[in-house]
Amino acid sequence: MAMEEIKKTNLDMFLLLSEIPAARWSRSHFSGRAKSDMLLNNLCESFNKQLVGARDKPIITCLEYIREYMTKRIVNVKKMQATARVPLTPQATKAWDEIQTEASKLSVMVVDEVTYQVKSLRSQCVVNVEDRTCTCRRWDLIGMPCKHAAATLHDMIENNMSVGPLEKWVDESYWLDTWKKVNNHQIRPIPGPDMWTPSKCPTVLTPPKHRTQIGRTKKSRKKALGEKKKLAASKKRKMKIEEVREVFSIGGRLTKLGQSKSYGRCGGFGHNIRTCRAPSQS
Repeated sequence: MAMEEIKKTNLDMFLLLSEIPAARWSRSHFSGRAKSDMLLNNLCESFNKQLVGARDKPIITCLEYIREYMTKRIVNVKKMQATARVPLTPQATKAWDEIQTEASKLSVMVVDEVTYQVKSLRSQCVVNVEDRTCTCRRWDLIGMPCKHAAATLHDMIENNMSVGPLEKWVDESYWLDTWKKVNNHQIRPIPGPDMWTPSKCPTVLTPPKHRTQIGRTKKSRKKALGEKKKLAASKKRKMKIEEVREVFSIGGRLTKLGQSKSYGRCGGFGHNIRTCRAPSQS
């Protein structure tokens, strides 16, 4: 149904998606092996952001930067793990609490020992607690019980059925113990480059091959954005100085611009021979 809507709104997008296997871009076709419904590469982007300071460095300097960053990160994560007092990771705990809040609004109907029908105002799903599946497929994809499964588990508790801790129904990838195992290693420190054993490999660094670019060769280098602003401000300042010099003739003959001129016959200011009212001396 969704593909038909895409076909009506954007035919080019429909043709493009038709050439790509649905398991690579559609959440409904995910296998559930990754236990995540994330479609973005935010994890890679977050890690890449931390390497901005080492991206333009030589390879050994860049690797040293990454090693030190990972060492600090592991230590900080272990500090967070030491303060955790719940069976799930902090983010998983927050998500699980939100799911249980949504589950309180649903109604559950028992079908048999393992099958339940969960109904809301606009949807109805079937939960199988033995296979840990739900027809909404959210439990299958992310490994954490969806709101329908959470409502089923609460109904089982109300009917005195053995459920155990609710967190045990969450996949092990969200457990605090699993998180600790992931960060249970250490990156050992190493001495500085001055203590390294010199390499005996006869390596000769050769400059890259030069290739003349198409078009007229530029004589001036490209200015950075901040550098352009500084040059513009400097140019504007020079123009103001030139204007002042032009007005007051700094370094040459001073002009009479802005000065009151006197009439030589009477010595008065603000008039000339035509407007002078002083009596003639002749």
